Amino acid sequence: MKFKLLLAAMSFVPALSFAQNLPSMLGTWKGVSNSAVSSFGLFHPTEAGKEKAVRFRNVEYVLVISREEGRNFVGSIGATSNKHPTDIKHKEVILGSYAKDMKSGVMVNETGSLTFKLADPNNLEICYTQVSSKPKVASCFEMTKQ
Repeated sequence: MKFKLLLAAMSFVPALSFAQNLPSMLGTWKGVSNSAVSSFGLFHPTEAGKEKAVRFRNVEYVLVISREEGRNFVGSIGATSNKHPTDIKHKEVILGSYAKDMKSGVMVNETGSLTFKLADPNNLEICYTQVSSKPKVASCFEMTKQ
C-alpha cells in the first residue's frame, strides 16, 4: 500500500512542475512591425491616388493580454506611433490559443490572423496576414514584454 502511495505521489510531482513552468503572455508587449501593404485601412492609410501601390511600413504596436485560461487568452492590439499616419485610437480585440508546445500558437483579430512564438518569457515573435480587398498585409515583428 505504501508503495502505491509513493508511486502516485511521484507521478503527481512532474505534473506540478509542468504547471509551474507554463508560459504567460499576460501583460503589455511592444514592438515595431515590418509590413508589406497594398491598399489602405485603419492601421495602414495611404495618400490619395496611391491606394493600389504596394508600400513598406514600420508601425509601433502595443499588445495587451488581459486574460489567460489554460491554453487560451484574450486581449487587444493597437498602434502607438504618430510617426506615420495611423489610427492610434483604434484597438482590436485579440483571441489566441497556444499550440501543444505552449510556446507557439495562433491569434485572430477583427481583420486577420497571426501566428506567434514565445522566444523566451520576454520576447514574442509575431507574423500577421490580412487577405481582404482593403488592405492586404504581410507583417512580422518582435515584441518585448514591458
